[in-house]
Amino acid sequence: MINIIIFCAFIYFLWRGYQFLQGGQKAIKRGKPRKKFKIGPIVIAGLLVLGLIGAIANTGDQGDAVASEEETTSQVASEVSTNSSSADEASSKTEASNAKSASIAASEAAASKAASESAAIAASEKAASESEAKAASESAADEKAKQTSQLATTELSQVREVPSDQSHIKINGNVPFFTDEDITSTEAYEAYGDLDGLGRVTQANAVLGTELMPDTDRESISEITPTGWQQAKYANVSGGWLYNRSHLIGYQLTGENANPQNLMTGTRWFNVEGMLPFENYVANYIEENDYHVRYRVTPVFDGNNLLASGIYMEGFSIEDNGDLQFNIYIPNRQPGVEINYADGTSVGPEGPTQDEELTPLQSYSSEPPAAEEAAPATSNDISGIDANGNGQVSIKEAKNAGFQMPIDSSHWLYQYMTDGDGDGMVGE
Repeated sequence: MINIIIFCAFIYFLWRGYQFLQGGQKAIKRGKPRKKFKIGPIVIAGLLVLGLIGAIANTGDQGDAVASEEETTSQVASEVSTNSSSADEASSKTEASNAKSASIAASEAAASKAASESAAIAASEKAASESEAKAASESAADEKAKQTSQLATTELSQVREVPSDQSHIKINGNVPFFTDEDITSTEAYEAYGDLDGLGRVTQANAVLGTELMPDTDRESISEITPTGWQQAKYANVSGGWLYNRSHLIGYQLTGENANPQNLMTGTRWFNVEGMLPFENYVANYIEENDYHVRYRVTPVFDGNNLLASGIYMEGFSIEDNGDLQFNIYIPNRQPGVEINYADGTSVGPEGPTQDEELTPLQSYSSEPPAAEEAAPATSNDISGIDANGNGQVSIKEAKNAGFQMPIDSSHWLYQYMTDGDGDGMVGE
């Protein structure tokens, strides 16, 4: 619109200029001076026209702008209304969706919390149940161990009668009185109880293994004098001497030698026919299998007697859960000799002054059977036995040659061996 008005004004001024030029030419032709052109009124008129044109144009533009603005406003309002409606609808849907989601989330949270609480309760109940079961199991195990220990204390303190034709009797069906804890560890050890108020030996315990076994010969133990030591010499005792310093746990099993807590006064028969077969049996089992054996020896004294009435020997192989096990009582007696257990004094056939005049002791061993002795073809020939050629035979060399321990003074090999305690026996 403004462009049209400006164009019309431009045409108008061109036309007025043209008229002015035409008027001047006509005056010249007539010989008259040309009228002065008054520019002021024209400029003022032009400005008024331009102002009028501008006002009209501005009014038109304002009208158009207002109309356009109104149209735009109407359109925007419509869009805003539409958008507002859509937004309200979307907001309503969103709120509904959010409310539903919140409700679902709350429900799930409640369910999860309930499940967690239920799981926690179940876990707590399970833990309590397991704890109760464990406590009950431990209590039962403790009670069993307590009962076993009490039974052992009662049973292993009794003096028992053993038939004269037997070297021992079985106790508790030959099952030892060990607790489960006693037969669990394979760590080798040896422990000897303190002497009691009368100076008597008490109980000896061990887990035996090859790591405890000695590799040297036993030295003298003659300086030890256990209670009830009233030595005597009789014709019906092999080697002559009635008593030996008997190891509770044999030297061949631990190497424990001159220990007063491990030595008691035992008869020759008790030492050789009673204890030694079981000691050999245990030693061979350990060496052949490289296993460990729980071992316990308990001496029994009647009242204040200084000489033990007998001992209990118990053994249990750990790695194979008791393929070797025993629980026996061996009486401390000597056939044909009357013994006073109060102080160890005795009465029997008068003994000769020389060991070679003594008759061998009759064997009473019954379990386990002794291995057959594989002696050299020619007696007094130690060339096949004396491995290091020093003219002496050690216990190890004798065993390697097939001889069964102990070797007593009546045996031809005895003269080539060292009798550390001078009791007429080597390797007991």
